[in-house]
Amino acid sequence: MNKIAIVFWSGTGNTETMANYIAEGVRAAGGEAALLGPGDFSASQFSAYSAVAFGCPAMGSEVLEEAEF
Repeated sequence: MNKIAIVFWSGTGNTETMANYIAEGVRAAGGEAALLGPGDFSASQFSAYSAVAFGCPAMGSEVLEEAEF
């Protein structure tokens, strides 16, 4: 585990909290974590990271926020 991108959108702050905990775990394991919004990450950046995690909230009937991702 070297450099991990955590790409997330959070409407109420809960997903952001989760993303921060994931980043904390990556760093505790000796890795480097980058927290990014969906507008700050593009397909051309995949090769710069050893792994990419995506996170977004599910609202109501578990419908994802498609406008953000």
